[in-house]
Amino acid sequence: MSFTSMQLAICVGGELVGDANIQCSGATIDSRDCTTGSVFFALQGEHVDGHNYVESAIDAGCSIAVVTREFDSSVPHVIVGNVHDALLKLAEYRRSAMDFDSVIAVTGSVGKTTVKDMLGVLLGDNAVVSARSFNNDLGVPLTILSAESAEYLVAEIGANDVGEIEPLANLVQPSIAIITSIGDAHLEGFGDKETVLSEKAKLLEALPEAGFAVVTEGIDLSSFNIQAKIITVGSSESASIKVETSVNSKGHAVLSMNNQEVSLPMLGEHNAHNAALAIVACSCAVPERAMDEWLERLKQVQSPQGRLYKTVVNGVTFIDDSYNANPTSMRSALALFKDIEAERKVLVLGDMLELGEHAHAEHRLLASAILDSDADVLFLVGECMKVTSEVVQSVYEESATDEALQRIASFIQLGDTVLLKGSRGMRLERIVENVRHTKVSNL
Repeated sequence: MSFTSMQLAICVGGELVGDANIQCSGATIDSRDCTTGSVFFALQGEHVDGHNYVESAIDAGCSIAVVTREFDSSVPHVIVGNVHDALLKLAEYRRSAMDFDSVIAVTGSVGKTTVKDMLGVLLGDNAVVSARSFNNDLGVPLTILSAESAEYLVAEIGANDVGEIEPLANLVQPSIAIITSIGDAHLEGFGDKETVLSEKAKLLEALPEAGFAVVTEGIDLSSFNIQAKIITVGSSESASIKVETSVNSKGHAVLSMNNQEVSLPMLGEHNAHNAALAIVACSCAVPERAMDEWLERLKQVQSPQGRLYKTVVNGVTFIDDSYNANPTSMRSALALFKDIEAERKVLVLGDMLELGEHAHAEHRLLASAILDSDADVLFLVGECMKVTSEVVQSVYEESATDEALQRIASFIQLGDTVLLKGSRGMRLERIVENVRHTKVSNL
């Protein structure tokens, strides 16, 4: 469903310059993502001004631009006071006109991107799913605006601070919501796990009475005003949906539910639980589909790069989990590493960022999980990991410079299995590239 340039201007409260009848559909804030008919929003950030890329967006095919100043252009443009606010207004306006069969929103301290991607595979081509980790006040409206003709919308909802989820939940208007986990992520903004839960629960409170809240067993929602049906997923008899999760000798996730079992191409027992959450949500969205079909579709799910992504480079097996890290996901990765059979296990851990005043304690507490992982060689990287290096035997690098990571790569041998785990800012995946371009010793 498209809209005209005049409708766009009226919706965002802007001044239209140019043809009022241009047909528009979809939106982008990146000129490289423009397609014919899309609206380019020229956002001004701390380091980049989208106005400098309007001509590139036009060359790529965009039909109209939303800007804060007039300029000579071959396409119409809408002048507004704030481009970011205009994007939100358009998404809100278009969402009110969209009629999906189901809208599934996913949040949680860890696992939300994985569950979101699983939902996309399970629901198939009729679903529009948040691209990459489009889970904030830019990514969520862009996801909505890309879903004009979809039957199902799957939106990832994230937050770094209190008060961010409620407006996104109201924008998405979910009929089904998932909380994957409540852990020690983004404590710099939230302070403690109780505040994390209160923030994530805002998504469930936005559900209608006929909706479904799918949550991991053990998350206490008793103090929240949730009108929807709550479905808990876990391994105990008290769970609404009982599942069994494990890994095989290669570390691949194994899920058993409804008296059926499936092995996933993904690593880690936690991904078996993530898959269970996704299947339960899809069963709520499409109740007529049989469980064996959902389980069969799970076999198509693949790990994205940086999220327990397994690859072999020059005879070295890498498990790249370098996209992000917090205490919960770090322990999950270490538990997985313990269960994997390998000739020699090499562990490379980088700082867990955004923990605020909890950083020192959490990095020190990590020592026991590291010792239990049965790693043969341990490298620790970053200022926060210094406290960890004081309690476990390791090779320590103070910062994740190219030179430091090159030194680590030089220790890696043919036949090693290497786990890379750290926050995005550490960019530990550079070690993979170092090995890719280096002859690996077979000593």
